[in-house]
Amino acid sequence: MMVNSTMRKRIGNFVLSFRSIKFMIKQQHKPFTTSISRSEEPVLDVAPFQTILEHHAPSMTKSLIEQGYYTTQGPYSILPKNMIQIMRQQSILLRKEGRFEPSWSEKIDSGTGQVTRFDKQGVFACEPDGRDYDTAPDLVMYMSVLLQTLPRLLNDHFEMYNGHQFHESSSSSSSSVMPFGLSVSSFNAKLAVTLPGGSSYPLHIDNPQGLVVGDTRKLTCILYLNPYFEEGDGGELRIYRGKKNFVDLTPDGGRMVLFWSDEIPHEVLPTSSNTSATEPLEEDDSKDRYALTIWIPTDNFQTIHNPQSKFSNLGDEIFPTRRS
Repeated sequence: MMVNSTMRKRIGNFVLSFRSIKFMIKQQHKPFTTSISRSEEPVLDVAPFQTILEHHAPSMTKSLIEQGYYTTQGPYSILPKNMIQIMRQQSILLRKEGRFEPSWSEKIDSGTGQVTRFDKQGVFACEPDGRDYDTAPDLVMYMSVLLQTLPRLLNDHFEMYNGHQFHESSSSSSSSVMPFGLSVSSFNAKLAVTLPGGSSYPLHIDNPQGLVVGDTRKLTCILYLNPYFEEGDGGELRIYRGKKNFVDLTPDGGRMVLFWSDEIPHEVLPTSSNTSATEPLEEDDSKDRYALTIWIPTDNFQTIHNPQSKFSNLGDEIFPTRRS
């Protein structure tokens, strides 16, 4: 995705909100001194959330370096169930307000470079930012806290992990791993709902072109907002580790998934076909699959499509036409 003027404007709007929310966090959730009106304050308790991220940071770092992805192992290990339910309800309110639009993506022909746009049937999305604070204060607060906390933690723990590996072995497996250099200089977010009825995402890499189009996204961070998910609902995230080697992750409420935006092929498997993917928003929306994705960029541009990365050949292996 090219970081064009539209995206920069959108990023700028969120950065302004991000800075305002950081100030509010420091003031222990005191109201803004601006004329912005809202009905309620966010429920998200910032300090415990940051502490939990600190607790998970070592395993996140290790898994990203060694496997290219990370997922929480238990339900609600990042945020409690009631918080996920609140964030889901705020997502539904945004959808009822008309913030969501039909989702689309782009296919890039490896031979010609031609970009073709296509719609994702049964998938709707919006790009939440500070303007959504009145309706979705906890969604906005979560994004703000995550962005000011997670990049720093992962950068710091990379240094500790790399130093430990260097002392453990002179032929450290992390020797080709460059510093993450994750930053909040710019970022992009998407809140998507995938309806039941066979809706899916095609196999892709989030940042396939990288610096060629000025895309510095390095880390994809997904939080699933589906507290009522049951086995058989479908919509699993399939992450590829090789041509015939993949892992399927259920979109359980509270699950967090991280992976390298520029290297890891993935897809979303079809949702359950029990109901139609073209139905309008109904009262019973418990099977709608909500996912909040934040892309975090890097300031260390050499990490984007680093040819020495252990995951650098995954794209060519999964998409053979990229070799031509």
